[in-house]
Amino acid sequence: MRLDVIASIAIIALATATPGLAAGDTPYTGSWDCGVATFSFTKDTYDAGEGPMPIRKVEKEDGNYILSFDDNYQIGLSSVTKTSMQWLSMASGDTFDCKRLKP
Repeated sequence: MRLDVIASIAIIALATATPGLAAGDTPYTGSWDCGVATFSFTKDTYDAGEGPMPIRKVEKEDGNYILSFDDNYQIGLSSVTKTSMQWLSMASGDTFDCKRLKP
């Protein structure tokens, strides 16, 4: 399957996600090697190397997450497991395959 088709499917799946994530339920929490940089998540912040940004809203559906930030910035996290996930920029369409770093 072509990468642009996969990205389109991910955008549709993430766009139809519903709110309702419990405060402590964040399987993406931790540090991830996403190829271009190390991305770090807490239950309240996201840091792509330029300093932590507060997460304003989290939407979840079937293991996919949309994280919303100030200025309508959003990222999608899909196929989140204990060792890997896919990161998607809603603004640019960039996607990265991420591997969890050991603590």
